[in-house]
Amino acid sequence: MTRKSVAFTIQAALLVVAAGALGVALWDVATGGFFFTFAGLRISSREAYKPWRIGMLAVVAAIAIRDWTTEPGKTTWARLPAWAPRIAAAAALGSLALGITFGLDAAGGSDAYGYVSQAWLWASGRVAAPNPLAALEPALGAAVAPIGYRLAPTPGAIVPIYPPGFPMTLAVALVIGGAGAIYYVVPALAALAVWLTYRLGARVDRPATGMIAAILVATSPIFMFHSFEPMSDVPVTAWWLLSWLAALSARDAGAILSGAAASLAIATRPNLVPLALVLAAAVALRPPRARRVALFAVATLPGCLLIASVNWRLYGSPLAPGYGPLETMFAWSHWKTNLPTYLGWLWQLNSPFVLLALAAPLITRTRDQIAMLAFCAVLLGCYVWYMPFAPWPFLRFLLPGIPLLLILSATVFMRVADRLPLAFRTVAVLLLCTLLPLHYLLKADSLKIFATRRSEHRYVAIGTYLGRTLPRDAVVLSMIQSGSLRLYGNQLTVRWDMLPADKLDAAVATLKGAGYRPYLLLEDWELPLFRDLFGKANRYGRIDWPPAFEYRDIGKVWIYEFADRERYFSGVNVAPRPVLPGS
Repeated sequence: MTRKSVAFTIQAALLVVAAGALGVALWDVATGGFFFTFAGLRISSREAYKPWRIGMLAVVAAIAIRDWTTEPGKTTWARLPAWAPRIAAAAALGSLALGITFGLDAAGGSDAYGYVSQAWLWASGRVAAPNPLAALEPALGAAVAPIGYRLAPTPGAIVPIYPPGFPMTLAVALVIGGAGAIYYVVPALAALAVWLTYRLGARVDRPATGMIAAILVATSPIFMFHSFEPMSDVPVTAWWLLSWLAALSARDAGAILSGAAASLAIATRPNLVPLALVLAAAVALRPPRARRVALFAVATLPGCLLIASVNWRLYGSPLAPGYGPLETMFAWSHWKTNLPTYLGWLWQLNSPFVLLALAAPLITRTRDQIAMLAFCAVLLGCYVWYMPFAPWPFLRFLLPGIPLLLILSATVFMRVADRLPLAFRTVAVLLLCTLLPLHYLLKADSLKIFATRRSEHRYVAIGTYLGRTLPRDAVVLSMIQSGSLRLYGNQLTVRWDMLPADKLDAAVATLKGAGYRPYLLLEDWELPLFRDLFGKANRYGRIDWPPAFEYRDIGKVWIYEFADRERYFSGVNVAPRPVLPGS
């Protein structure tokens, strides 16, 4: 047999192995796996990543053998530039599919409720909402506003604390497609961000660089997690990527589009306005510099003016953010906590591969890539003195820079691949694009990212159930669900975390005196916080009686009626009623 015929036979065998292994992986995903006994041997497969890894390694080996026996002009390496946009488009569509499949269809917690409920305000032509508990403001203060809102400067109203850019985007979807369309906005913008990552990588280096970065962005745990949530992190990332791509165009229209995209980003996340200075510098890298920078600046103004006018209307000053005074959020000493925390999250969630970005300017020596690193440094500077957060999802603050870091890292990787023997160049790229995304997906699974939709459904289940079960004069003291109870249950709420530590009993008495029937909702993680805050100075703070309702699924939630405490200690049996996840 000739060398080519032997190679062809081996390739065919490897492709058969690949087809079989990938078929098993798909079966595992679709059915949860299988097992059977053959000749006394137990054969099983329940973890899709294992046959997937075998199948992709077989494909890699087949490609290596093919390129080893093929003329240089006909290797897969020569064809990779033509394949790259199709693969990147598939990654973008995959991101869209993941977002739709695993994304939330509920607005709970602070951010999601704040954005979605504010979208309803914008769609109805309002920027403030009436406060149904306005009469209790003198006694309860800011606690009468749900999470994601604050008291308006004018009495009797509450206003959202979040910037208007993303809620306005949701409002457009709401008006065009109805209530359900809100939850498709972030998956669609995630797909756009993946595609823009490819385009930007192809522009600053080559198509394969953009392809690698697009695949890694689409599978990055932090990006995937926030592509499932109706929050502003993925949208602001998409707008900054669009601004970058347009900034690298030599035409005046590119400078205008870059400024317009930066305007959208600023309206979405105003504290990132310093990043516009980096984009202005990138725009200025191409002549005519003065005119291009002027066009960029003019196009950026609408977002800045929108933020100033909304801040003035809602908070009394164009420079006043909804979150509160800046001195309560920023402190010089925070960098000691934030810097190692953010860098550690970046390493843990994106692997050491992302650190290759630091070498990109030294290897390529291009001004565009230096500007991209400067963008990431300024982005870190926007948060390094911000109040510290412990959970890993807060790496989302740096999300606009992660696609740029992956582009720069892919650039360095491609320079290394150029030095490999021709037969191993595509193999190196394929191994990277297989094994690192697999690592990302396993990391995401270990962080329960794919269970987010089920977990967040508790907001709908509990809100709907309590809305039809509690009496009309009920008021629920809650923290994280103080907004979703209003959205899904039309239920009045008071935030217990906004009450002074010695005023819980007084607040309950105030509600009873006003003719309300007070309840308390606590998630399992809130219970110790509540006891620590109120347990010493308030009899109700001890939570020493059974709940009236109980929700059990991925997490637990208890709803207590304050009046049950007296009944319980007088000998009356108090048995919790179950709130089913499908309620």
